[in-house]
Amino acid sequence: MITILFIVLGITGCSKNRQENKLFQIPPPIDRPAKSNIKYSDFIGSKQCEECHKDIYNEWRNSTHGNAGGSPENIVVVAPFDGNPILLADVSVFPEEKNEIYQFRIIDNETHQETVIKVEAVVGGGFMFGGGTQTFFGKYEDGSYKFIPFDYSQAENTWFIQIKGTEEWVKATNQIWLDQLFNWPPHRVLGEIENISNCQNCHGSQIVGKKVGEKYQTKFTSLTINCESCHEAGKAHFDIMTDIENGKIKNPTTIGVKSLAGLSKEESLNVCFQCHAVKTPLKYGFLPGENLHEYYSLRLALLGNQNPYGVDGRIKTFGYQQNHLYSDCFINGSMTCISCHEPHTQNYQDINRQKLIGRFDDRQCTSCHTSKIDNVPAHTFHKENSDGSKCVTCHMPFRQHAGIGQEIKFTRSDHTISNPRPIYDQSQGFESACFQCHKDLEEPALQLMEDSLQIYANQWWGEGKPMNPVITNRLLIRNETSMKQAEKLLLRPELTHSIGQYANVGYFIKRYLSPGMALLDRSVIDKLIDYAEQNEDIDLKALAIAGLHYSQYQNPEIQLFLTEQLETMGANEESIRRRWGLILDYFGTVFYLIGDRPSAIECYELAKQVLPNDKQITENLLKAKT
Repeated sequence: MITILFIVLGITGCSKNRQENKLFQIPPPIDRPAKSNIKYSDFIGSKQCEECHKDIYNEWRNSTHGNAGGSPENIVVVAPFDGNPILLADVSVFPEEKNEIYQFRIIDNETHQETVIKVEAVVGGGFMFGGGTQTFFGKYEDGSYKFIPFDYSQAENTWFIQIKGTEEWVKATNQIWLDQLFNWPPHRVLGEIENISNCQNCHGSQIVGKKVGEKYQTKFTSLTINCESCHEAGKAHFDIMTDIENGKIKNPTTIGVKSLAGLSKEESLNVCFQCHAVKTPLKYGFLPGENLHEYYSLRLALLGNQNPYGVDGRIKTFGYQQNHLYSDCFINGSMTCISCHEPHTQNYQDINRQKLIGRFDDRQCTSCHTSKIDNVPAHTFHKENSDGSKCVTCHMPFRQHAGIGQEIKFTRSDHTISNPRPIYDQSQGFESACFQCHKDLEEPALQLMEDSLQIYANQWWGEGKPMNPVITNRLLIRNETSMKQAEKLLLRPELTHSIGQYANVGYFIKRYLSPGMALLDRSVIDKLIDYAEQNEDIDLKALAIAGLHYSQYQNPEIQLFLTEQLETMGANEESIRRRWGLILDYFGTVFYLIGDRPSAIECYELAKQVLPNDKQITENLLKAKT
């Protein structure tokens, strides 16, 4: 397990009565046999699919997924390996290609000592509309593939680097020293290896990394995003279909692969969230076909100050398309990734799977919102076919991800599919979609500020569609908001907004609860119990259980409740325990970082009850005690 070391956020809380008596003991984990039958050897690569699925294979092969990465001789290298140096303060870095070998030659400006890093793997090709980049990896003697800390931005036509401290990406200049690079010496590895900075398993297919003795073993099917990344292992399917064709099987009972047709909207999104989500690892070794939620939490990152999302889900630092879970099109509709994105070509389609011209084709939206078709200007108040009349201009504007910094273009379309609200957007630290256009217009009379734009918005659309109450209630919280008021606003188990509920419950626990509280309103306990008893969202369930354990571990009623919950978790026990223990470990780390060691020890001891064999929790507890 990895402990999330978030930036410190203030945990306050009501009065507590820390007792010296022995902590209530959570029953130990049940040792259950491994459930997965998925093996690395069951993955055979996309080439085997071509024979029967030639048209789809060719669509995939020419897609961004099909060209996502590979060895330098098998992928288009868009970065200039022409020998022109990247000049830093103390070294000159020469990206060069010699005899089809790509390398970075680093020469110290004073000693003239030379270091050569050969490029063994390339990821990306500058494909993304909002700013595409290309990344390079070298293979090291310890068996790992490490990220070489010189990226190339095709949008900016320049090399860029990540700086220590702020971790922002900036253009490489001779004012920056080599040791100031966040990734120097190279340490971020391809694949997911415990306790090492890594790129998880997204930049390739079926990447498996593990430590063997003092070295690492890294293997992968390919650095493209292949068929089996979505459709799971293909060996059984290939063997069965081959046997049918050869007459060895006449009445098959299975085709050996799971169909992706008929998935629920949550299941459909999870196929894409294997990569397009901010994930916290819970355990290692994930392969497509495994239960994603057994290996990752898609919510834990919302607990800390580095939470990538704003209150309404818009990305405030750096994130992926997981914030679609905040959109009304998902919550009250059936919109998934393939409602707009054709999965094989990565081109665009409508909800009826009709191909579209491109990413700005309004039919992505009007295939559902048919009432807007007849008179577009009556809805948009802009001339038809103008930029201001396009659906995505207002509802899915491209936004720079602030965590990258401002020097390198990295804009991504806002998948919360929000309505433009100029004054509100400004209050949340975002440029409204209206302002994004009007600040750059050549005609000065149309360069309007947010307050002027809000006047037009009010005239045209009135008050607009209300936000989901889960979001509205969170926005009502102030510094002076009491626990009782916050409870009524934030703890609303009856409302529908899974990810927003997680954010609200997490905020309530952090701000208003504390370890071993002697007094806590009955209504708060009851609402946390309501969240804990639901089973559809195990992240939310684990958070509520952790909140009860954290604040009420001395309460006999809650002790019994937690024991009973463990008895009913069944196959989900390990997944819930990992989240539960990680949350308590996180609270301990926050207390430790602000200097409250007694509370840190208290939290670490609770976490150790939940996950008694976790090495990181044991180390954290020892560190707090010494």
